[in-house]
Amino acid sequence: MDTIMIVLDMKRINRSVDLEVPLDITVNDLVIGLNKAYDLGIDMDHIPECFLKTENPIALIKGNKTLRACKLRNGTIINFTR
Repeated sequence: MDTIMIVLDMKRINRSVDLEVPLDITVNDLVIGLNKAYDLGIDMDHIPECFLKTENPIALIKGNKTLRACKLRNGTIINFTR
């Protein structure tokens, strides 16, 4: 299984964490996992409307696309600003 190292930057609480994630999971799977692990307060009843803001590459990602299909790579930063 291919994995990448990403950074989750939680602006609201001024905290960043390095995470190793598999490339073959979907963005929705990542949102669900991050929400559970870090208590982000994302309304899971509206998951189709959820997206993540990334840097390196700069993108808004969401849905059932895999992280590989979104072209995420080592060093990608996910900015969570809520």
